[in-house]
Amino acid sequence: MKKLYSEKVLFIIFLILFCLGMSCVSNRVDNDLWARLIAGGHIVEKLSILKYDIFSYTKTHLWYDHEWGASVFFYLVFKYFSDSGLIIFKGILTTITILLCYKTVELRQPKSTHSYNIIYYAVMFLAVYKSLGPDIRCLLFTCLFFALFLYLLESVRQGKTLNLIFLPIIMLFWCNIHGGCISGLGLLIIYIAGEFLNKKPIKNYLITLFFCLAVLFINPYGYEYVKFLFKAALMNREYITEWSSPFCKYYLNQYLHFKFYFILMLITQIIYLIKSKTNYNKLDKTKILIILTVTYLSITHLRHQSFFVFTAGTLLYDEFYSIFNSIMIFISNRLNIKQADTISSIKLFKEILVYCTIFLLAYPPLAKENKLIKITESGYPRFAIEFIKINKIHGNLFINFDWGSYAAYKLYPNNLIVMDGRYEEVYDPSLLIELKNFHLVRNDWYKIIRDYKTDVMILEKKYPVFNVMLNHPDWILVFENNLSGVFVPIDKIKDKYILPKVDDIYYDLTKFNTNIKFIKSNGNISH
Repeated sequence: MKKLYSEKVLFIIFLILFCLGMSCVSNRVDNDLWARLIAGGHIVEKLSILKYDIFSYTKTHLWYDHEWGASVFFYLVFKYFSDSGLIIFKGILTTITILLCYKTVELRQPKSTHSYNIIYYAVMFLAVYKSLGPDIRCLLFTCLFFALFLYLLESVRQGKTLNLIFLPIIMLFWCNIHGGCISGLGLLIIYIAGEFLNKKPIKNYLITLFFCLAVLFINPYGYEYVKFLFKAALMNREYITEWSSPFCKYYLNQYLHFKFYFILMLITQIIYLIKSKTNYNKLDKTKILIILTVTYLSITHLRHQSFFVFTAGTLLYDEFYSIFNSIMIFISNRLNIKQADTISSIKLFKEILVYCTIFLLAYPPLAKENKLIKITESGYPRFAIEFIKINKIHGNLFINFDWGSYAAYKLYPNNLIVMDGRYEEVYDPSLLIELKNFHLVRNDWYKIIRDYKTDVMILEKKYPVFNVMLNHPDWILVFENNLSGVFVPIDKIKDKYILPKVDDIYYDLTKFNTNIKFIKSNGNISH
């Protein structure tokens, strides 16, 4: 018993080490982090929630900030621990999510703590890494809460019915931290349907669903927020990248870790069903419904990859190792490995190899003192933004939504943006279509400029509109580099412009500087 406990402790320590270390490899930020810091800063420093947009010059509605709670977390971490704190915080959220998946498996498999089992969770981590792991983003909270919901619902199926009490409490926090709380409701509904088909009692699940729905109304916006959540969940987002399919032509050679994992888990389920020859009456309908649902969602949307990985990786663990162990026994028999001493030596060698590999991979990024967020020119138009700032080109700034939050963070209140990644939270969906038409020069492409007064533009060179604007009679290119260019109206041209610095160190030191007075950088008010 003592040996088993020691194995478990060692397993958990190295699983945490791996997840934290791999999470710290990347220092990327999600484009929307800047909006999160702005919103969080206002809540913390002003003790109020921004309910109307003050950063855009286009038409907006009541700001349903479904990420206001996440904004508070990110701002507080940034305020007291700077960018290194944000990177570690990202790692902590991801690590807890993976640990919850492990604990869910442990409900059925208490002896799943062999060293090589870490590889199973490592593959799970890598499968979701590109779509979730590199970026500091609010979706991390939803993944954590989703994994917690899954753990509690599975524990209820193991006889711990009282754990249903925790779901409405968790939902109260979840709905005020991230709008992905809808996925928790969806998961609960699937369990209700599955357990009904399994001919199990569902009364307690229905009561829990009622209270989970009720607590949604406890938010800063009341009923309107709940209406917004369901409307947003059903909204068509054909123009937004992360709502595209990972299997579409554009992403044919991308997200390969996820695709490998996806195929592996599907093959696992199919082989197990064929091998076990399970009839309908013995099938676990709840598990089948969940796997089918997350499979469909992950095929249709990049954003839902994580739900498939965490769910399939957790619920198909038994099936995977049933097949895996059969393969290992077959290989052992073929190689005639039968002596107990030999088997014991191989097991010891595998444990040493696995733990040493994890340490060598995870320790360096964790031990690195300066875990700094890098704002590179390939990711953000830092030169163009600096050009506008030092030349005091004030007014309405037209910029693509990917960079909108960054521009607002750096230039507000001297410049307002056309829109950013808040999409339906703030803007009418038609605005995104107009923005797309402008960049691709199609239909009435100039409409968005004609309808809203624009004083300066930052246009990306990868879009057709850049070359079109070079020949436009009303606009002049006043600055450009490999990434983008700055255009101003011909009647506002200055005789001389100051060029921005090209020193990386300067931009590293000033990346969090802002004119917004409730945002603090390195403990000092930025002006």
